[in-house]
Amino acid sequence: MTGLPLRLAAVLAAVALAGCSGGTPSSQAPSVTTTVGPSDSPSATESPSGATTTTPTPGSSKPGGSTFTIPTTAKGYAQALLSAWGNKNSSRLDLLANQATVQQIKDNGYPNADWTYIDCTASGETSECVFRNAHGDEVLVSLVNTQLGHPTAATQALLSRTTYPSDAGAYVGAFLSAWQNGNQQRMARLGSSSVTSALKGKTVPSGYTTSVSGSTVRIEQLPAGAGPTFVFTVVSGNLGKAHAISAAGVS
Repeated sequence: MTGLPLRLAAVLAAVALAGCSGGTPSSQAPSVTTTVGPSDSPSATESPSGATTTTPTPGSSKPGGSTFTIPTTAKGYAQALLSAWGNKNSSRLDLLANQATVQQIKDNGYPNADWTYIDCTASGETSECVFRNAHGDEVLVSLVNTQLGHPTAATQALLSRTTYPSDAGAYVGAFLSAWQNGNQQRMARLGSSSVTSALKGKTVPSGYTTSVSGSTVRIEQLPAGAGPTFVFTVVSGNLGKAHAISAAGVS
């Protein structure tokens, strides 16, 4: 290196050393992590327990989101549908039900969302699940069995709301109908827990005549002598609303 300027000699030495060391091995290259943020739309994936969808956390500015696994059982699927209904989760409803059922749900409005599971019955290619809420409303959810664990298995959500007649005889008749159907939630809504308790152990009449006198409604079973006469006390100011039946007994 004699005769070369010292600075140039240093540069040439550095170049030579770089050539000998070679490139950075791929195993030591820095890794790159990609995150899915709220604006991304990851596709659905399949898991052994059912289809899984990933949805962003609403209002979150951070990457990430929540996952929802489509249930593979009729009971779980119907419960997920009712939960989406109660939470007014339109995207979840679109995922779980066909469009006719989604429209049926929208037409029904938003009943009390405190649902109690009653039963699920499988028949051929479909299952029907019954739930009742705290107001005695009853919903029948129909499902296609082969679609359980996949989108749009729900094909019907038939809602029977509790009604409150303004006539005393009709009001007691609605109570007896709920009793015949085993709808204790509706019985408690039309009467009270004390009224339901007073009738515990009694057999609901299948045929009867109704007579109304003031606040008293008498239910006489048919044929005559087939069973006891039931006597209900109705609060006239509550007709057309909940809890109009204040007392019940037999004579």
